[in-house]
Amino acid sequence: MSSSADAPLSQRTVRAGLWTVGARLSSRVIDLVALLVLARFLGPADFGLVATAMTIIFIVEAILELPLASALIRLPEISRRAYDTAFTLGLLRGIAVAALMAALSYPLARFYGDERLVPLICTLALAPAMRGLASPRMVQFEKSMDFRRRGILEFLGKTTAAAVAITIAVATGSYWAIAASTITAPTVMMVVSYVMAPMLPRLTLTDWPLFADVVGWNFASQILAAINWQIDRLLLPRYIDTASFGRFTAANDLASLPFQAVAAPAAGPLMAAFVNAREKGTLRETYLKSSGGLVLILLPILCFMALLSGPVIRVLLGAKWGEAAPILTWFSLIALIALPSIPMSSLAMLVGRSRALAVRSLAELSVRVPLSLAGVIFFGIPGAIVAKLGGTLAACISSFYLTREIAGVRIADQLLVVVRPLMAVIPAALVLYLCEIYLNFDDNLYISFVLTGAVYCLTYGAFIYLLWVAARRPQGVEASLAGMVSRYVSR
Repeated sequence: MSSSADAPLSQRTVRAGLWTVGARLSSRVIDLVALLVLARFLGPADFGLVATAMTIIFIVEAILELPLASALIRLPEISRRAYDTAFTLGLLRGIAVAALMAALSYPLARFYGDERLVPLICTLALAPAMRGLASPRMVQFEKSMDFRRRGILEFLGKTTAAAVAITIAVATGSYWAIAASTITAPTVMMVVSYVMAPMLPRLTLTDWPLFADVVGWNFASQILAAINWQIDRLLLPRYIDTASFGRFTAANDLASLPFQAVAAPAAGPLMAAFVNAREKGTLRETYLKSSGGLVLILLPILCFMALLSGPVIRVLLGAKWGEAAPILTWFSLIALIALPSIPMSSLAMLVGRSRALAVRSLAELSVRVPLSLAGVIFFGIPGAIVAKLGGTLAACISSFYLTREIAGVRIADQLLVVVRPLMAVIPAALVLYLCEIYLNFDDNLYISFVLTGAVYCLTYGAFIYLLWVAARRPQGVEASLAGMVSRYVSR
C-alpha cells in the first residue's frame, strides 16, 4: 500500500484541506454554541460595544500582520536562525499592537462617547499579542502538509474560550464574557503550540532578509486591506445606535463564518499544494481545481444563508435579533461574488508577488472608501451594504486580471469553475423555497430548519454528482471526494 507521501498531489491537498476545514468547522460549531448562549444572556448593545472596541484592534492587527509562516514555508530548509528571527518579529509585533492600542484607547472612547471602551480596548489588545507569540516551528507540520496538529491546537483554544465565555455570561450577564473569550483562545493556542513544536526562542533579527520582501509589500497591502475591511465599522457607531451596530456586526460575522471555516484554513494546504504544483509545472491546473473546490463547498452555504436568513437568525441568535435577517441576506449574496478568486492570495504569496495583493486592495479601496463615507453618513446600514458590494466587485475583478498575469489563467477559465455548482444550487434553492412555504417555521422552527437543511444538502449533492458524471468525471475535488468515499465504502 502506498504511503501518504506517495499519494497524488490532489489527494494530499484534499486530505490536508479536509483536516484543516474539519478542525475549523469543529471550532466554528463551538463558536456557534457559545454564540447561542451569549446571545440569550447578552443583548445587541453588548455585542455592539465589544464590536466597537474590536474594530480598531482588527485594523491595527491587520496593518501590523506579518505573514511569517508564509515566508518560512517558501524556504527549502528552515534554519534555527530563521525560526528565532520569526519569533523575534512576532514578539515585536505583539508589543507594538498592545502599546498602540493602549495609547489609542482614551481618544477612541472620547470619539465614540463611551468611557467603557478604555479598559475594554486595553484588555482586548492582549489577544493579538498572544497570537504573535506562538511557536514558529508549527510551520514544519504545514510544510509537510500535516495539518492535524494545527486543527487540534485551534480546537483546544476554542473549547477553552467557549467554556470561559459561557461561564462568565451565565454568572454575570456582562459583555466581559465576550472579551474573556477573545483573549483566552489565542493564549491557550500559544501555550499548546510550544508543547507540539518545542523550541527555546532566542531574540535575533539575523535572518531578516528572508522576511523583508514578504513583510514589506504585505505591510502596504495590509494597510489597504484593513481600511477596506473595517471602514464601515469605524463609521457606523458614530451614526447609528449601539444595538443596531450590534445587529450589523452579528450579521456580518455570520456571513463571514463560511470563509473562516473553509477558506481561511484551506490557505495552508493551498500554499503547500501550489509549491508542489510549481515544481511539477501544473500551477495553472492546480489553481483552477482549488478555486473550483472552494466554490463547490461555499456557494451552497452562502445561498442557504441568503435565502433562509430569517430562520437562520432566529435559530442561531434568537427572535430579538430578527432585524439582522435582511442584513445577513445582503452580506451572503455579496460574499458569493468573491468565491472564484479566493486562492489568489496564496498564489501571489507563493510566487513572491505580494505587490499584487497591494494592487488588489488599492482597487477595492478606491471604490469602497468613497462609497462608505457617503453611504454611512447619509444612509447608515444600507449605505454600508452598497459600499461593501462595490468594494467586493472591484477586488474580484482586479483578482481575475492579476491571476491571469501571475499564472496565465484565463479569466474565462476562472469564471467557468462556478458553472457546475451554480447549476446544482438552482434546484436546491427551489427545494428551499418550497420547504419555506409548506413547513411551519413559526411553531416548529428547529424541526423545520433541520429538515429543510437536510433536503437542501441532499438535493445539491445529488445534482453536483450528476453534473460531474455528465461532464465525464473530470479531475478535481469531486473526483477526489468520490474516490475517498468509494474506498471507504469498499472497506
